Amino acid sequence: MLTNGDLVRIPQGSLMMGDSGGGQYPPAIGFLSSPTMGIVLETTVPNLGTLVKVLMNDKIVYIENKSLQLVGDKNVRKAS
Repeated sequence: MLTNGDLVRIPQGSLMMGDSGGGQYPPAIGFLSSPTMGIVLETTVPNLGTLVKVLMNDKIVYIENKSLQLVGDKNVRKAS
């Protein structure tokens, strides 16, 4: 289970979505070309189901919860 402030690994091929701008569902930005790290900002975003708000490379994006991997002690990744 992810909580706000968690450090997560975002695998290659994860779908990134941008800000909805008041719309119903955020638009797709694209797929990650290489794995990266991010910080969870919000785990329960109203009306977005399983999307998680993540700070990644100085950008705020929305990513499916099932794609994120929690980074634990000694850099061991745990299933989320």
